[in-house]
Amino acid sequence: MVKKTTSLKIDEDLWKDVKIHCIKNNFEISEFVEKLLKKEVKK
Repeated sequence: MVKKTTSLKIDEDLWKDVKIHCIKNNFEISEFVEKLLKKEVKK
């Protein structure tokens, strides 16, 4: 699978929370975002 590079504008406090969440759960932010997007699209 080819990966697409993109940029996002996200609230700074939310971004900090996401970074902390990903560090605690040992995965990359891009993996986390991709997982959330796939979940939402499947609805």
